[in-house]
Amino acid sequence: MLNKIKIFFEDFVLKMYNKLFSSKYVIKGKCKKCGKCCRNILFSTKDGYVKSEDVFKKMQKKYRYYRNFRISGVIKDKMEFQNGALTFECKFISKNNKCLIYPIRPIFCRDYPNINSDLIYNGVEMLDDCGFYFDVDKKFSSYLK
Repeated sequence: MLNKIKIFFEDFVLKMYNKLFSSKYVIKGKCKKCGKCCRNILFSTKDGYVKSEDVFKKMQKKYRYYRNFRISGVIKDKMEFQNGALTFECKFISKNNKCLIYPIRPIFCRDYPNINSDLIYNGVEMLDDCGFYFDVDKKFSSYLK
C-alpha cells in the first residue's frame, strides 16, 4: 500500500512539474478537407483504446452518439498501446469528403483537432498530410534566455 502511495505521489509531482514548466502545445495549420480525420478515428474507454467489436457494441447501446460510426480497420505495427485498436469512420462522410450533416455534426467533430497533451507526450501525431499540426508555444531556446 505504501508503495502505491509513493508511485501515485511521484506521478502527481511529475505531472504537475510538466504542466507548470513544460511548453504548451498549440494547433497550427488549417483543414485540407481530405476527410482522413473522419475515416481514421480512435475511441477509448477507461481501459484504453477500443480493441473489440463487443466493446464498441456496448458503447453504441449506452450512447447513441457512437451509432454514427462504423468499424473501418485495425491498427497494426504502431506503438504498443495503439496496436490492435479498432479504427472507425463516420457514416456521414461522402465520397468527395463532405460532411452530410455538417450543420448538426457532433461535438467530437466540432472540436477536432483538440489537444490532449498526454497523448502528444505519448507520441500520438496528426494524420499524414493533415493540414493541422502540433507545435510548442514556447521554444526551448527561449527558456535559456
